[in-house]
Amino acid sequence: MNKLRLYLSIITIYIMSFTAHAQITLSGVVTEAVSKRPLQGVIVNLRPEESKRIVKFTETKEDGSFSLQVTGATVGYVLQFSMMSYGTKIVKLSAGKTRYDVTLDEKSTVLKEVTVKAPSIQQHGDTLRYNVASFTDANDKSLADVLKKMPGIEVTESGEIKQNGKSINKFYIEGHDMLGGRYSLATNNIHPGDVATVEVMEKHQPIKALEDMSFSENPAINIKLKAAAKSRLVGTMKIGGGISPGVWEGESSLMRFSKTMQTLNTLKSNNVGTDVTREGEIHFTDGLGDILSKNYKLTKYIDVSPDMLTEINEERVRKNQTHSLALNNLWAIGKNTDLSTQLLYSRDRLLSSSLARTTYFLNDSNIVNDENQFAKSKENKLSASIVLNTNTQKMYLSNTLSTDLQWNDTYIDVTGTYPNDQKAEMPHYKVSDNFELLSRRGKRVFIVNSYNSYLSNPHTLSVVRNDIGQHQSVYSNAFFSHTNTSLGFFLKPFTVMMKVGVIVMSRSMKSQLQGVPDSLGMPTNDIGMTYLRAYASPEAEYNAYGWHIRLSAPMSYTPYFYKNKLLGSHNNRYKALASPRLYVQYQFSYELDMSASASMSQSEINEQNFYSGLIMKDYQNLYTGFVNYDSDNNKSLSFNVNYKRPLQMVFANAYASRSWSESNLITSRRFVDNYILNSYQIANTQLNSWMAGGRISKGLSFVHGMVSLSTDYTSFRGVLLQNETPSNYQSDMWNWALKFNMRPVSWFGMNYEFNHQKNAMKFRDINLKSTSTSLSQTLKCNFNVTKAWIVKLQGEHYSNLLSDNHRKQLFLADLSTAFSFKSGIELSLNVRNLFNQQTYAYTTYSALTQINKQYELRSRNIWASIFFHL
Repeated sequence: MNKLRLYLSIITIYIMSFTAHAQITLSGVVTEAVSKRPLQGVIVNLRPEESKRIVKFTETKEDGSFSLQVTGATVGYVLQFSMMSYGTKIVKLSAGKTRYDVTLDEKSTVLKEVTVKAPSIQQHGDTLRYNVASFTDANDKSLADVLKKMPGIEVTESGEIKQNGKSINKFYIEGHDMLGGRYSLATNNIHPGDVATVEVMEKHQPIKALEDMSFSENPAINIKLKAAAKSRLVGTMKIGGGISPGVWEGESSLMRFSKTMQTLNTLKSNNVGTDVTREGEIHFTDGLGDILSKNYKLTKYIDVSPDMLTEINEERVRKNQTHSLALNNLWAIGKNTDLSTQLLYSRDRLLSSSLARTTYFLNDSNIVNDENQFAKSKENKLSASIVLNTNTQKMYLSNTLSTDLQWNDTYIDVTGTYPNDQKAEMPHYKVSDNFELLSRRGKRVFIVNSYNSYLSNPHTLSVVRNDIGQHQSVYSNAFFSHTNTSLGFFLKPFTVMMKVGVIVMSRSMKSQLQGVPDSLGMPTNDIGMTYLRAYASPEAEYNAYGWHIRLSAPMSYTPYFYKNKLLGSHNNRYKALASPRLYVQYQFSYELDMSASASMSQSEINEQNFYSGLIMKDYQNLYTGFVNYDSDNNKSLSFNVNYKRPLQMVFANAYASRSWSESNLITSRRFVDNYILNSYQIANTQLNSWMAGGRISKGLSFVHGMVSLSTDYTSFRGVLLQNETPSNYQSDMWNWALKFNMRPVSWFGMNYEFNHQKNAMKFRDINLKSTSTSLSQTLKCNFNVTKAWIVKLQGEHYSNLLSDNHRKQLFLADLSTAFSFKSGIELSLNVRNLFNQQTYAYTTYSALTQINKQYELRSRNIWASIFFHL
């Protein structure tokens, strides 16, 4: 604690040393000379009078205003105002003067036989504007296709968007947030031909009233449409069918974006392997720490699902019947107020077939389980929400009422070491409301937030083995409420805020297990858990001279009330937790910044493990809870560096993090007959991990392409109690990837991806080490035989080391051809899995477990389709 005080004192003295210099804020309004209307988007540069070196810059807002913070004397410096179609104006700074109102004159340029080409990326202050046409070709059918080819932007397999390694915190269309975190609905359905630019707003603060008070670490994206696509219905339609066996696909999207209303509606259905239900996934989180989080979820005590393929494109395996409907609407009911609604329904039916050999490494032996699995699953989801949002410089008001309903059923037929049939019903119901009000008066801000939700998971599992039936039922539900209020002060360059709040959680869980020997444990549970958490979270921010520093120290006091109704026992406890975190960022220049963070925390009590009876999670794994109020002590350090030169299309970032965890519990598993008994025991354990990596991307304008290279390394050390004996292990994973795309000539385009991954698990007690490697390559070539006729060829190569002496090779290919008519209709013929390959195999690792998997691939599919862009 004395060291912590010393470090905080040093940091405070270091920060205060910067404030010894005088700070001046230069401000003003830029207007047009004739009409006197304010000009938005004027670039304002501060530079020495005799030099072109830019010291600071900004961009005028909607009302034409600008402000720049300057340290020291301003004599000898100038402000340069520039904007396309207007003459540049340079104004000398005078001693003692801080207000500079400027007018710009229109300026026309006569071009004689000159071809004007828009740059691929433009920089306007902290906003990057990607010219979509520079990255688009005839093969791109959605905005997501184009985003993947933009330097500095990454689109993950789940659809999440990152810019230079950082996840975006908002996704706008024409300045409006219609979709919330479900922005894949836009990226997968908006045609790139309707988009003019993609704007990346770095360090975006989504709440206008906090723009100069609280900085953000994450960027945001705004989609700017072409004029021809605004205020009219646009969209796409696709329908197709084929053989080997019978397949179909149908997609329809219709959208309209005007100043006062936005609508985006989609209807999709297919059985060609494409999972369109992912478009409805939410990519944003609440961004709070564990003890203050609003993202409360019920544990899936029963979790039976088919083996999912992770090392290959899942479309190669999915034998599906998928249908989805999404209705999204937004109404601008005022200059700064939006009302939006979302309604999403999806139904996904899957068939899968796989083989798996699971090896459990023990200190004195190995246990091997062979499993041949045939699975059928059905997943139905219904989500709806209504959002009211007002966002001004003085007030922020938001209320989101939402519901999430799921009905999931799974049937699995297992042969092998332990043959059985499993049938699970796992519905999930959730209703929630999130209200937030922020009011700002000068340098003071007041915030009230209230989040309330009800959750219910009535799950059942039936297992038949050797003509003996087993049945597990688990009924759990919870009410969760989180209400807080904050008061903040802006003492430039400091922002100080105090947040206080109350969290209430009340949960019950009942379970009944039948058909399992009594010797394994008590077959029933009937428990209740309630806690009432009061917390205070002081926060301080410093933002000046290129430094961004944030210090937060949430502290909580929680009474827990646990009751085992079957035993008639109570186990109550009072816990105090603290989780300080320090974040420091320094902006060396616009191109380069570095950041570091450090945190110490006591993790939240895992109260959903508080039960004593057995619960069957699947046919083999039985779980017993453990009542323990001890908190894990966690420490972490991280470091990030980001570099970018947008006009040269160069983006790079690197990261490293180290974490330590001390716990009084150790995970335990015992192998008894046909079962694995999982629980916890009291024991002091230490877990630690390393993570490091980086990525660099460079746009190649001379071939209309991009190249990117990324690498990630993870190392984890842990301990597992197996059959009452501690087993220490180390798990390492190293991955690197190369991506390259180009369009050197109008008739040819290419996209190449290379991935290499190495997994290693070391059993440290007996010096046993097992390693697997996997390699994958994908090459896509597009040939424009004529302006209207396109041929696409895709090849994939997989090379997996399944054991020390056996490597599995797999080659896959797809072929398609399309012809476009002047009317906008496109006819295509598609062949997937041209060589009709049957299986795919690889090896994966988890805690002291090695799994060799083999999946049955989709057979060759041939289908024709028609595509139309409205």
